[in-house]
Amino acid sequence: MHDVLPLGDISSLLQRYATGTLTPTAMVEALHASIQKNENPIWISTLSLTALKDHARNVEARGLEALPLYGVPFAIKDNIDLANTVTTAACPAFGYQPEHSAPVVQRLLDAGAIPVGKTNLDQFATGLNGSRSPYGACQNAFDPGYISGGSSSGSAVAVAKGQVCFSLGTDTAGSGRVPAAFNNVIGYKPTKGWFSSAGMVSACRSLDTISIFAHTATDAARILDIAAGFDRQDNFSREREG
Repeated sequence: MHDVLPLGDISSLLQRYATGTLTPTAMVEALHASIQKNENPIWISTLSLTALKDHARNVEARGLEALPLYGVPFAIKDNIDLANTVTTAACPAFGYQPEHSAPVVQRLLDAGAIPVGKTNLDQFATGLNGSRSPYGACQNAFDPGYISGGSSSGSAVAVAKGQVCFSLGTDTAGSGRVPAAFNNVIGYKPTKGWFSSAGMVSACRSLDTISIFAHTATDAARILDIAAGFDRQDNFSREREG
């Protein structure tokens, strides 16, 4: 399955699933093997192959037609909660294990997306170059001699390198858009309150949003539509109109 990677846009992957040339299980097997060989410190933690295959089999059982993100792999910046996976914000001493995923993450899981793991970042999301992490400085997707941009360094590079179809980052004053620009991918910061910020370790509570990295603007719009929604846990959350 060497031709599975790199991954591109969501529609292309869904088309391969629809034609039977690829399955979510085969995809995660190839993806897991590829990530283990990668020396760029994109990831702080990744799910085990067993866990990835459990996710894949779950979506296969539910079916392609029922899930808008059927078997689509995504990455999560490690200041956003994924249930039963340690959130570090790139500070090991700070790390905690949440019982529940952030609402934005849960919406994506419910839509059939497969979480690959938690990505590297400038510690506590404070930095714009991607080098302030005890897990190593994430390298630019095109030239390791250049910075990746930050703070959502790993989330941008994971998409640019084709390891995932999309990823979640955070953006206070450029932490999503800067690394997106440096790695030639789409970086979208939603209007404050459009995404729930529950389950996110904030750098600045009044400005931070969870942000999207994708290969295309169409993919970013697709993720925005699925992940957005009012959340009573979040005082900044906004009701959707219409």
